[in-house]
Amino acid sequence: MQQVSAAIVKFNAEFADMTHRLIFRRHVRPAILLTWSIVVMATKRIAIEQLVPGMFVIDMDVPWYRTPFLFHKRMVNDLQTIEIMKQHKIRMVTIDTSKGADLPSTTTPSSVNERPAGPTVPPPQEAQVQLAPEPVRGCQPAVAIYAQAQEAVERIFDDLERGVPPSPEATKAIVSNVLNHVLNDRVAIATQVAIQKIKQFDRSLTSHALDTCIISLIVAVESGLEQPQQELVGMGALLHDAGYVRLPRNLVRKRDECSGQDKTLLEQHCKLGVTLLSEHPGIREDVLRIVREHHERADGTGFPAGLGNDKISPLAQIVGIVDVYDAMVTRRGTRPAMIPHDAVRQLFLTGERGQFLKPLVETMIRSIGVYPVGSLLKLNTGEQAIVVGVNPNQRLKPLVKVTTDPQGGSYATPIEIDLAAPSSDHTVRTVLRVLDPSHERVNVGMHLDPNLPRAA
Repeated sequence: MQQVSAAIVKFNAEFADMTHRLIFRRHVRPAILLTWSIVVMATKRIAIEQLVPGMFVIDMDVPWYRTPFLFHKRMVNDLQTIEIMKQHKIRMVTIDTSKGADLPSTTTPSSVNERPAGPTVPPPQEAQVQLAPEPVRGCQPAVAIYAQAQEAVERIFDDLERGVPPSPEATKAIVSNVLNHVLNDRVAIATQVAIQKIKQFDRSLTSHALDTCIISLIVAVESGLEQPQQELVGMGALLHDAGYVRLPRNLVRKRDECSGQDKTLLEQHCKLGVTLLSEHPGIREDVLRIVREHHERADGTGFPAGLGNDKISPLAQIVGIVDVYDAMVTRRGTRPAMIPHDAVRQLFLTGERGQFLKPLVETMIRSIGVYPVGSLLKLNTGEQAIVVGVNPNQRLKPLVKVTTDPQGGSYATPIEIDLAAPSSDHTVRTVLRVLDPSHERVNVGMHLDPNLPRAA
């Protein structure tokens, strides 16, 4: 009996922070829940403003897939961790006072009136956001569109976590709004995707879903699909990873690094997503096929069914190649993000290997450019420039902001140049090579959006 009790206690310690998150919670026995309630007796629910370094957090008010934290049980060691929590809209946390610091035991009325417990000076990033200038020209509408879509996608994934499939109307509303912006200002919405990847170093399922949706819509438009099909692509892209909410989050977090049985389990997310979404009779079969087949490959090496090209939905192939690209340019766990130009080169190789049809790869590259938005370039003049737009007809000559002179000094005001157009000073500028911003210590984000902190 002692061994059984010890096993239950050990299980509790590892499973407590997942009990209210995962689908398995509906199978947890009352005995286990009772034991957990005893374990968390020394806890307090506090506002994020009251959280300070030294406290031990055991739960947060945001689902796991919307945060960059593998475990919600963690010691808060610095203010940066608290800032990351705020950026991911965490408002309330539960702390364990037996494992970390407690709130001050006594608080005078005057101090309560002055400010809540916590850091006395706002972190630098927060202050900069409050005082930031207006975003660069053309980006403000896209900022609003992206933010609205992000909130709506988060609500959908909240419902999915509870086992409730989204209504087709709710999904279509998001897609239609984004598609309208893609049709009106493709560059601005693509810029927002690049900006968000810089702002959030470890993207969540919802962020990946939205970014995949946006880029898939851009590719669908470039492919010449009719609007009804474009909307189906967007809806399928938005929901393509819905099945991950049925799987343990520790596996989902490290999905790019798994092998063996873990990899096999993760590959079930396609079928799990279809099963979950099929519970709503209004979801179109075309959307379900995208969810089911977005990991299939033209050469038959994909999963879950190993279908060949003629058996895979063309809409699923669009979402599939965008899913691969977005995964490459996004940091996940310990794997750093690939610079966009290198990811484009990898896409080209998938076409050479036959995983994706070459016409699809070419359409994808036409959509995002050989030098995607946010790429850092070295020009033949010795200047550095950041890509801020793509020329539809001349992919090797993007729109750029020239940020440094040939000697490496920064221009007081970056020079906006269309490399495909004659320069006013008759200087012929061409792309010499692509640079890695992290190696060059260049903050690309501040040139795309002045709201971002200026630190490299």
